Amino acid sequence: MKVLWIEFRRSPLLLVLPLLVAVDLASIFGRSRWWIGVWPQASAAAQIPALFFAPIAAAAAAWAVGRSLRRGIAEQRETAARAGWRIEAAQFTATLAHVLIAYVLGAAAAAAVTVPEGGPGFLWPGYLLLGASTIVACTAIGHAVGRLSTSAIAAPVICGLACFVAIGALGSPDQLGFYVLSGSPARKLSESALLSHLALALFLAAFAVLGPSVFRRKSGLRTAAAPARAAGLAAITAVFASLVALVSAGPVQVDRENTGTPLCSSGAPRVCLWPEDRTYLPEVTAMVKRLDAIPQDWIKMPQTFHEAGLRPWSEASANDFEIIEGNLWFVSPNLAGAIMRDSIPMRCEQWREDSLERLSAATFEIQTWLEFRANGPNERKGIHGGPPGVDFAAIEKISKEGEPAQKAWVDQRLNVIEETPCA
Repeated sequence: MKVLWIEFRRSPLLLVLPLLVAVDLASIFGRSRWWIGVWPQASAAAQIPALFFAPIAAAAAAWAVGRSLRRGIAEQRETAARAGWRIEAAQFTATLAHVLIAYVLGAAAAAAVTVPEGGPGFLWPGYLLLGASTIVACTAIGHAVGRLSTSAIAAPVICGLACFVAIGALGSPDQLGFYVLSGSPARKLSESALLSHLALALFLAAFAVLGPSVFRRKSGLRTAAAPARAAGLAAITAVFASLVALVSAGPVQVDRENTGTPLCSSGAPRVCLWPEDRTYLPEVTAMVKRLDAIPQDWIKMPQTFHEAGLRPWSEASANDFEIIEGNLWFVSPNLAGAIMRDSIPMRCEQWREDSLERLSAATFEIQTWLEFRANGPNERKGIHGGPPGVDFAAIEKISKEGEPAQKAWVDQRLNVIEETPCA
């Protein structure tokens, strides 16, 4: 413990620990704040700093361990009473501790701001463990390379850049999954993928501590005994095995099965959300009430609007909405689509090809008008595209006209849909 405390105080990260905490908080709160009040989203936001901390930890570990190769220190270690792996473990743990302290403080801040609106629950530990495993893995790589390298400058730079590039190129959620960018309640971390990440981090850490006993470079360590070399070789083998398991584990996030009771609004039509998304219930309920208040007889409101993932996929659930990064404009197309499905029955299995463009434009214009009505005074944002010739500004303008003018505008498009001939 005394050696660990000495290494902790001598670490270059001790002086920049306040800066690490500032980077952590900037990564969590500077990127966005829509996640506040949603426990799984807050958990995913809390692991984002691992993207920055992992390369920093790799560089710092390579630099710190390189000090023992400098003149005078290697000789002292050669005559030290303690086993070489214990000294390695102390150096590795000291570097890792500084980064994890900043990481945990950021997670605590994310939890603190989520408590008032988050309701029952807490941070999902899987996301925090995923970020921690990435930090541990890069720290271990930096430590091992720093010990086996002859350069005290190139090794930290190369390790930091290599970890940064590797995480950016291969670490996305749809690849090896070293990080996630959001934590929808409808998704969860794959247990097999998380375990493979934790195993890789653990075995890389073991290799960082025991690896020098295998390569036995003149590194300030006494010649290792056969058991130590065997342990080092076992750690190397385990690293390769865990890499294979990581590649075979599949996506890091998978669909979450709904085994509980959704959170639903009162009255009809209802809105049902994942309980973790409770902070959005008043706003989505207000959107549905705006749609229900439209005085046009052709509109048939569904009895319940569901958030995606609450019920198994079917034709009825095709328009279940998803709350993407807190932007409720992404909810309105699904609300409008559900109304269109129930209100305008499909007369034809196929339509005449020469009428498809006109039919598509009329349908899209009505649906977009419903989106504007759902959002009321909220400005349109985050949604782009549509059939050629659709004028969003004109649709927004008509959505703010009097009800008779809006009904006449909608009736024109309903007539287009009704008069489109079947194939």
